[in-house]
Amino acid sequence: MTPPEAHTYAAQTPLLVADARALDALLAELDVHPAHDVALDTEADSFHHYFEKVCLLQLARSGKAWLVDPLAGLDLAPLFAALSTRRLLLHGADYDLRLLSRGHGFTPRALFDTMLAAQLLGEKEIGLAALLSSRLGVTLDKSSQRADWSRRPLSPTLVSYAASDVLHLHELVALLEADLIAKGRLAWHAEECARLLAQDFAPAPDDPETDWRVKGSNAISPKERAFLRELWLVRDERARALDVPPFRVLHNEALLAVCRRAAGGELRLAELFPRALPPPFAARLREALEKAAAMPPASWPPPRRGELVRPEPALEKAVNRLKTRRDAVARGLGLDPGVLASRAALVEIARAELAARRALPPADLVAATGISRWKADLLAETPQG
Repeated sequence: MTPPEAHTYAAQTPLLVADARALDALLAELDVHPAHDVALDTEADSFHHYFEKVCLLQLARSGKAWLVDPLAGLDLAPLFAALSTRRLLLHGADYDLRLLSRGHGFTPRALFDTMLAAQLLGEKEIGLAALLSSRLGVTLDKSSQRADWSRRPLSPTLVSYAASDVLHLHELVALLEADLIAKGRLAWHAEECARLLAQDFAPAPDDPETDWRVKGSNAISPKERAFLRELWLVRDERARALDVPPFRVLHNEALLAVCRRAAGGELRLAELFPRALPPPFAARLREALEKAAAMPPASWPPPRRGELVRPEPALEKAVNRLKTRRDAVARGLGLDPGVLASRAALVEIARAELAARRALPPADLVAATGISRWKADLLAETPQG
């Protein structure tokens, strides 16, 4: 339901919540209208730290924004309890939900994702800045996107930037929600938001067989990959120790260049790394180079390969038929075809129908592939039942 505060208003100065008194005041404000939607965004520090964390929570309602500082040592459990009772408004919620789940064990009860809404309305540009510009005539200054949000105090520029991402979300949601209702797509959006909330947000486990395979690793030789694997491990070790992103220790492009030269026989650190290196780091790099150089060819890592793909003419024919149908349906709805179904989803549907030796009705498509029900209703060739 569109909240009563979703209208044009004069924004107030953002309030920084960095102590217990300010947090209590925020909780009291939220308690005044416990059923109203709250706009939410987060800022993190992945561009500056190895161990990513939430550095700021931006909340907004009725033209007022609060910037909650998770790094101030506050007990945020009461805040998350208050937020868990209402619908939250976010843009591109997936990243924020992962951060909040992993860092604070919080998952909302309900949400409205404006990016998903824009996709389901067939918008060509779905970024928040583009939507606010086209829908509300609001211009966002995105110059602080890569700021280090872990640094304190926050500058006035960062405070203004952080608040701008949430202050207009109620108005944007009201417009998008009205359009979804007019097009009969509000239920689609609700289903996609529910699926988003039902995701497993736990981080993927470490995989020593693939974690080191940076972009471009398949294009180098097996011997070069042996050096890459050992040097990547040392780079990752140092990045962890310094709590900085690995690229700040050594860019992937530079790492690949070092591996090529090392595989060609150049093992002198002074030649491979033109800048002076801290002695402990230099020692670990030297060990890695020596280990890779001594490795027998049988131990050199092969290129990354997916499962062996055998030609399946019947499957490909079924996928192409589904693609033709998907494209026609998407065109009629004014949607990007990928929003309706990715190629991977089409392959899953084709496999399920080939296994069943018949076109599956929507309910069976959902059960067999996990696709959204509204997508199954549009893609199924047999009547609902």
